[in-house]
Amino acid sequence: MGKVGYDSLEGILRVTASGQKQPDQLTVDVLTYHAALELEMDEFLARSLPHAEKLADGRLGYTHKIAVVRASWRGTDDSGDKLAHALVRFNDLRNSVAHNDTPKQIKAHLEKLHDATIALDGDEKGDATPYALAIRICSFMGDDPGAGNAIKLMDQFDDIVNRKLPKALARKDDA
Repeated sequence: MGKVGYDSLEGILRVTASGQKQPDQLTVDVLTYHAALELEMDEFLARSLPHAEKLADGRLGYTHKIAVVRASWRGTDDSGDKLAHALVRFNDLRNSVAHNDTPKQIKAHLEKLHDATIALDGDEKGDATPYALAIRICSFMGDDPGAGNAIKLMDQFDDIVNRKLPKALARKDDA
C-alpha cells in the first residue's frame, strides 16, 4: 500500500525475531529506572506547581518534564542546572540502549551520567549502576539530599532495637 517496495512479510519476521531475543540486564535496568525517574519528576512537579494536574494530559515528554522541573526548581540555580544535566544524561543513556547503540557508545553515556551524578553529590566512588544513579538523582531532588535525616533516624532505630531493647529485656539474676 505504501508503494515503496516494503516487504511486510520480512518486516513481520524481523519484529518476531526482535521479540524472541532476551534483553540484556543493563537495557532492562536503564529502561526501568528511566521510567521510574519520570514518575519521580511527576511527583516533584505535583508538589512544585499550583496546578500540576493540568500537566496530566500525557503530552509532556521526558525532556519537557526536565525543563519544567528546572523552571520550578526553588533551590540554587547551580543545583537546578546540575539536576537537569543529570536527568538529560539519564535520558541520553536510555536513548542509547533503546536505539541499540554499540556497547562502546552505551558505556560512554553511562560514564557521562555517572559524572553528572558526581556533580550532584560529590561521591566519586559511588556505584554506577542505573539503579544507584537514579537513587542519587532522587536523593538530590529531595529536601534532604543524601537522605541524611533518614539515615540518622535508621541509626537511632537500630540503637533502640539492637542495643537498648535487648538490655531492657535481659533476664536479671536473682542473686
